[in-house]
Amino acid sequence: MSTAILPMAEEFSWEKAYQGIVLSSFFTGYALTQVLGGQLADKYGGKRVLAAGVSLWSLFTALTPEAAALGTAPLLAARVLLGVGEGIAFPAIHSMIARNVPVASQSTAVGVVTAASYAGTALAFGVSPYIISEFGWPVGVSLGGSSGTQFYSAASSNDPSSSGANELGSASTGGLRALFSRRELWAICVAQYCQSWGMYGLLNWLPTFFKDYYKVEIADLAAYTLLPYIVQGGLGAASGVLADRLIASGWSIRSVRILLQTVGMIGPAGCLLLAVSPLIGPSPAIASQIITVGLGFSALSLGGVSVNHLDVAPRHAGLVFGAGNTAATLAGVVSVPFTGYLLQTTESWPLVFGVTAAHYVLGAALWAAWCGDTAVPEDKL
Repeated sequence: MSTAILPMAEEFSWEKAYQGIVLSSFFTGYALTQVLGGQLADKYGGKRVLAAGVSLWSLFTALTPEAAALGTAPLLAARVLLGVGEGIAFPAIHSMIARNVPVASQSTAVGVVTAASYAGTALAFGVSPYIISEFGWPVGVSLGGSSGTQFYSAASSNDPSSSGANELGSASTGGLRALFSRRELWAICVAQYCQSWGMYGLLNWLPTFFKDYYKVEIADLAAYTLLPYIVQGGLGAASGVLADRLIASGWSIRSVRILLQTVGMIGPAGCLLLAVSPLIGPSPAIASQIITVGLGFSALSLGGVSVNHLDVAPRHAGLVFGAGNTAATLAGVVSVPFTGYLLQTTESWPLVFGVTAAHYVLGAALWAAWCGDTAVPEDKL
């Protein structure tokens, strides 16, 4: 959608602020089902919950071109419902990891699974500019929705984890309020909010950045937007392995989580500021390389906040991940339209990247102060 928004804006005469609303409406729906998806997965098992989400988001992705032709309300509704379906996914996956993966390998599992999502993003950025240039944006968007339509029936037909029975036992939601009185849980929410301000901003506005700031044509965007997510995927998988090996070699869990998460936020902050500095000059290739390095640093967080809910609340892993991802999604709800507003009123990409860098630095500082490494007492409630 972040690539399709360019020809859509030309066809429908959308200003930057409205483009931000279209892009961010997804996050409104995405936020609604994070905690619910985690609760259902913790109680009943994640496989069927995940399959239902894939089916729903695939349907409304495929319906997006028709919704856009009908007007604002149908388009925004389709975007919200797409988010509703996708919001279930990661909480269900992380609940499954907590229940089925040995503790010593959980960082690796989180890294590999999340790296696969980065690989999907890289594939989308790689092929969508060509498809949209050759066949039009409706084809590009519709193809994105077709890939998951067969997943529901295949995945939900036999779910051995659906009873929720395993060594952790079925989670209770009775201690939800007490659980979130802990600063260890707030550390997760704050870190995910601050990091996702940058992640979702880049994901949604990166093609526009290269088109506006460096005058790159749509057909050539893949050369500048694909590589960052390939690198992020590879380093994301490696960061989970690295975290597990550091812990196995004697590092404390808290030290590993602080190290990887802090580098994973300060690194992108510096790279974003450098990408729009006068030192780079009029070179989209160099800017792309710097952003690639920044997203590579960001992938280290898969050994930090992205797995920390398994440390501090293993019985409620889906629920806590859902809460953290809700905070991350709220960052998308705010940052994407806010970026559109800033661009429309100031036309300043350095200002946009500066605001993002400030979020990274603040999140890193609070994470280092608050993160935990053992199950909190409220997780037993």
